[in-house]
Amino acid sequence: MKKVVTLALILAVGIAFTACGGQSMGGQVKGDTFVTEGWVTPDIFRVTSVGVPKPGLTNKIQRQGTAKEAALIMAEKRIIEKFVGARLEGAAGAADYASTGIAVAKEFSGVVKGGTIVKATYDKDDNCEIVYQIERKGLRSSVEGGATK
Repeated sequence: MKKVVTLALILAVGIAFTACGGQSMGGQVKGDTFVTEGWVTPDIFRVTSVGVPKPGLTNKIQRQGTAKEAALIMAEKRIIEKFVGARLEGAAGAADYASTGIAVAKEFSGVVKGGTIVKATYDKDDNCEIVYQIERKGLRSSVEGGATK
């Protein structure tokens, strides 16, 4: 069972990376004076991510929609990776890194999926860059301190 869950997690990460193209548009969200990466407050965490349109689409609205969806998937993946890493660093001596990581990913997945897109911008090729934010009371202490809520 553990192997199936681990394989599913690896496949999901691979698909998300492929859907987003692994590219960086670099600095498209600029001119605003707000935090685009990291802790905004102890209850709010943000990341910036990029998505590219699904190949073969010619309709601008569909291209931008699929690019935004890909960016959202990548943002959720990045937050879970950061939280799993922070939690595992705090839990020294974990017997099985893989299954512990899966448990932490499940713990935070609901919070991450409940986030909001703070800003979305598009370039001339309809690639989308978003600033994604999650918010929960005591989020930072539950991520870094290991306390569950």
